Amino acid sequence: MRMRRLLVLIVAAMASMTLITPAAASAATEYGSTNKWPWSGYWWPMLENGYNLYSANGPLQKYDQQFGTGSQAWERANHYTNDASNKWWGHCHAWASAAILAPEPSATGNYTINDTKGLTTALYYEPTFQWLSGVRVDDANDKSSAAYQDIAPAWMDYLLRYYIRYHKYPFIMDVNADSQVWNYPVFAYNRQSTQYAGGIEDVTTTVWFSSPDWNVTGTKYISRTYTYRLQSGTLGQWFGSSVNDHPDFAWVPTGKRPGAGTNPHVTEANVERITGLDV
Repeated sequence: MRMRRLLVLIVAAMASMTLITPAAASAATEYGSTNKWPWSGYWWPMLENGYNLYSANGPLQKYDQQFGTGSQAWERANHYTNDASNKWWGHCHAWASAAILAPEPSATGNYTINDTKGLTTALYYEPTFQWLSGVRVDDANDKSSAAYQDIAPAWMDYLLRYYIRYHKYPFIMDVNADSQVWNYPVFAYNRQSTQYAGGIEDVTTTVWFSSPDWNVTGTKYISRTYTYRLQSGTLGQWFGSSVNDHPDFAWVPTGKRPGAGTNPHVTEANVERITGLDV
């Protein structure tokens, strides 16, 4: 009886130890960067603020003076709002596409660096693209739907590693989880993770984005840090501040095309004549 009782106590003690001992874990750090860092340029809002494509003495007015076109008037008629609630409306998607696909223009002649970047941006207002992941949130009050909760952590994690680390090629993410859209090019990340038994991995990833700025040569950037848990068979889960501060969707531009939203007066041939670049 004593031996049996002792055996029972030993087994119970071992079970207790199993319950309170943390699962074996391993830590890892990973960094990825693109070969080309997308250049910074302005996002050209539609709400008038003095820094618009249609502004007096701005890029389109100078362009019209050189080529005798009506680009400035067309821009104000088609890409303008006087509603302050729409102050985020602009050309961030076009700038982000141009920053990835076109060489960085510089100041030339009567055109400032902001002018040449603005004209290049105008060409990409309706880019061709490949959608990567996520559903855009349209409702400003939505903080619970599947669209608000994506882009899923597993997808963001995969896209960073696939595009940035392995192919060294940038892509674009809307950095706002809510209904406003701010498209920024992604060019680097630093990933720190701890792996546990059972296919569980806790991850903290800092992502670097080219930022839209005025009078900038090269790449000015911002960074965001995201925390999430990955688990085999799931799309992952956001944690901490990342529950409400994570990307909304991701896409990669593939080219440009004329369309109803693109200023018809701004042509590739004319912009190339101004910049001397293959835009």
